Amino acid sequence: MRGIPTKEELEEKIRTLENEKTSLTAEIKELKEIIELKAKAGELENEVATLREELKTLKEKVSTPEVAPCEQETYL
Repeated sequence: MRGIPTKEELEEKIRTLENEKTSLTAEIKELKEIIELKAKAGELENEVATLREELKTLKEKVSTPEVAPCEQETYL
């Protein structure tokens, strides 16, 4: 009867498979979280770059002297 697995062998196989399932599930979850974090980091990098460009533009506008409009002379 060596071809038929024993109860202990089947229980051990089940434990091994359950452990592997738990490990694989945890690894998949972590990898999905990493993908989400990378996407969020990319979005934030784009937003920050846009804000930096806007700040640069505004600073340039503030530092550029404006030419005052010509005043008309009034003759009496």
